[in-house]
Amino acid sequence: MNSRKSIFVIGALLLAVVSLAVFGKPLSQPNDGQTATVEINSKGFDPGSLKLKAGVHAKVTFVRKTDEGCAKEIVIKEYNINRALPLNEPVTVEFTPRKGEFTFACGMNMLKGKLIVE
Repeated sequence: MNSRKSIFVIGALLLAVVSLAVFGKPLSQPNDGQTATVEINSKGFDPGSLKLKAGVHAKVTFVRKTDEGCAKEIVIKEYNINRALPLNEPVTVEFTPRKGEFTFACGMNMLKGKLIVE
């Protein structure tokens, strides 16, 4: 690899690492919208917040990996989403986000995460 390619590769990797550290988990944005996965474990939602683009269709997949706690369903009240979360089965919710900050939570509203829509 020549030195220009090396510098480019290192720069791209540094940009990716800094983006993750500053902005949290990035969303994938295929041609049909934006996607993300949130895992529910014994500590809660991971990641605990997602950044979305307003007006771009979103598919967020929730996967419950633990039977501990109350996260047996996902609720996003502002989007009228309320879905059961079977253990170890991915559940995808789809919506078109609007600007603002919105909470996603378990059915008892004890475990919470945040959607940050810009």
